[in-house]
Amino acid sequence: MPYIGRPQSSGAFAKLDDISSQFNNTKTVFNLTIGNEAFFPGNPFTLLVSLGGVIQEPIKSFTINDNQITFASAPISGANFFCVVLSTTLNTEPLKTLTIGARSGAQTLDLHGRTLAIQDRSGVKHTIGFNLT
Repeated sequence: MPYIGRPQSSGAFAKLDDISSQFNNTKTVFNLTIGNEAFFPGNPFTLLVSLGGVIQEPIKSFTINDNQITFASAPISGANFFCVVLSTTLNTEPLKTLTIGARSGAQTLDLHGRTLAIQDRSGVKHTIGFNLT
């Protein structure tokens, strides 16, 4: 029998490391990691976050900045936590480094868990996070 419904998404689904041991009723900002390596989701809508058994709504209940999650209110001590990455960029051959040309030459960057700041013409700096799994 054929599959009925939307096709399954492809991508690297992953479970983030448990941060519940850090919950203390006051702290709201936590580092996100997979296998103790920094993880940069970039978009809160790609995460399924459960806090104390309740699924959290992106933006309203939590926000993402670089590799950190900030909850709207501090998780209570002893609350359980899990977070599943629902989608990431699917690369057939993962990048290990990136070479960027500049007026004065080129630089090669190690991409895993690194960030790159780029300044636009108006002088505003934008950070780009790289996460390879």
